[in-house]
Amino acid sequence: MLLCPAHSQALPGWPGITADADGLRLSCGSVLDYRSAEQLLQSHADLWLTPLTGVDPKTHAGVWPEVLDQADRVLGARLGEDAADGGDETLQSIALMLEMASRIAAEGDLYQATVPLAYCETLAQRL
Repeated sequence: MLLCPAHSQALPGWPGITADADGLRLSCGSVLDYRSAEQLLQSHADLWLTPLTGVDPKTHAGVWPEVLDQADRVLGARLGEDAADGGDETLQSIALMLEMASRIAAEGDLYQATVPLAYCETLAQRL
């Protein structure tokens, strides 16, 4: 996480970086995650995807396009059942982002698939 000099001065023991040494033009509060795509996906599964959909990556031998596709199907079916009640806007937003992640993973870009999943994680905290 990068903090600007004004904010890092208020935290003298700040262990993170205080200058954008890599020339990435990061703004204060930016976070870079250096974990592999598989580690990021597993983190999403552990934190919200499996609890929300019941889809366990182990069931699909960790083949992430299959995991995300199945989770997308489960959530879609759940939304279909809830449609008569008007549905939950947060759940609908998660479904939209999950469908996007599933499609991206199916195209072979697991790292890029983690981007919409990060939005899902934030939204899942509202449930």
